[in-house]
Amino acid sequence: MNLLRRIHLYLGCFFAPMLVFFSISGIWQVYGLQWAEQNKLLHLLSTIHMGRNVKTPFTLTSPYLEFFVVLMAASLVISIILGVIMAFKFGRGTLALASLAAGALIPLILIIVFAHKITPS
Repeated sequence: MNLLRRIHLYLGCFFAPMLVFFSISGIWQVYGLQWAEQNKLLHLLSTIHMGRNVKTPFTLTSPYLEFFVVLMAASLVISIILGVIMAFKFGRGTLALASLAAGALIPLILIIVFAHKITPS
């Protein structure tokens, strides 16, 4: 179990800066701030998060960065799984299970209750 804890720890530390960046850039993209005329920096930084989908003469992405992002995403999944295992191993199993269930059900309920039908223009 100590090995799992160390893997979880170092994966988290190594990828933390990019995970924070992707989380913050995801926030501004949810609200569409990268499209505002005065936010040219956000628009440029969004090319990292959105890849080739942003029309701009300059992009910050590359195949090497894309590989790093895929590696980061895979490591995040591994780290999350290790964290859940440790939650059951070192925490209270019923509380860990309730947290997992709530983390899955609350977004699902929000999607079901507040989803809007897209009408063609």
